Amino acid sequence: MPHSDLVVVGLGYVGLPLAQESVRSGLRVTGFDVSQRIIDALNSGTSHIDHLSDAAVNEMRTGGFSATADPSCLAEADNIVICVPTPLRDGTTPDLDAVEASTRTITSQLTSGSLVVLESTTYPEQLTMLCD
Repeated sequence: MPHSDLVVVGLGYVGLPLAQESVRSGLRVTGFDVSQRIIDALNSGTSHIDHLSDAAVNEMRTGGFSATADPSCLAEADNIVICVPTPLRDGTTPDLDAVEASTRTITSQLTSGSLVVLESTTYPEQLTMLCD
């Protein structure tokens, strides 16, 4: 995998716009998602979210964006932003399953000097517990 300035983990309503703005600012961005359907759509220039057009996805691709389900992209990243869903389980407790899975995937590929950021409504104590 080629080197990326940024890997965005989770290409939904938070991650994809973050990737778009990062590409616009000149960063080399790789989008990582576990859904092959989303990966295939984005790499063919098709958006899967309402507020980002197909033209915007194609602009991102022209700017160097690519999407993948291959976790080895994480080993080549300077920065990783986790943008996975954290819905509430019972109306008060965050469902951390996607955060936990992302964290496991990232730690299996992480290299020294990479910055990892959780972009989520999850409170920081939860991430600390995952990394211990």
